[in-house]
Amino acid sequence: MRLPFALFVSILTLAIRSLSIALLVVVVALSAFAEEQVLGEDTLKALYSYKFALFTEWPEEKLNDGNPALEFCIIGRNPFGQSALDSIQGKPVKDKSIHVEIFSSGVLSEESLHHCHVAFISSSETQRLPALLSSLQRFPILTISDIAGFSSRGGMITLIKSGDHIQFEINPDAIKQAELAISSKIIELATLVKTSKEGRE
Repeated sequence: MRLPFALFVSILTLAIRSLSIALLVVVVALSAFAEEQVLGEDTLKALYSYKFALFTEWPEEKLNDGNPALEFCIIGRNPFGQSALDSIQGKPVKDKSIHVEIFSSGVLSEESLHHCHVAFISSSETQRLPALLSSLQRFPILTISDIAGFSSRGGMITLIKSGDHIQFEINPDAIKQAELAISSKIIELATLVKTSKEGRE
């Protein structure tokens, strides 16, 4: 039994349209995957740090300090390339905009500590980490690092490279101690850790 020509054309058109939509979905999915693949590790870590800032709450007096910038302080040797820094510089957070400042010596004055909202601690400061965290814990500063065991040593968020993706650990007690709050949406995605005995000493 032959189908009428008009019906045949209609069915063929519908099949082609369905195939086109399916191919479009696949292309979009592959494009998103490819975009993550081409981003460098440093850019991924910078963007994750920015996302954490978006989902963090600071005390009112910290945000209403008259500074239009949300200070993203890099402590130690800068681990980010220029494109990574450009990916977050000027982005909006809490009615402010990200301003990146680099303290390559790893030494911050009391005034600088007062200004920082986020502190990314470079792996170059691994040996000085206990002293750094001791200084930072007195301020409402979100501390982030890719130093292994950072959160169990009293830091707040540890970024961990896993294949082509970034995973992270969070120390909720360290966040609470600094009078910060981070969204449950982020907490649910993290591996939660507590400060170890060594980190408390």
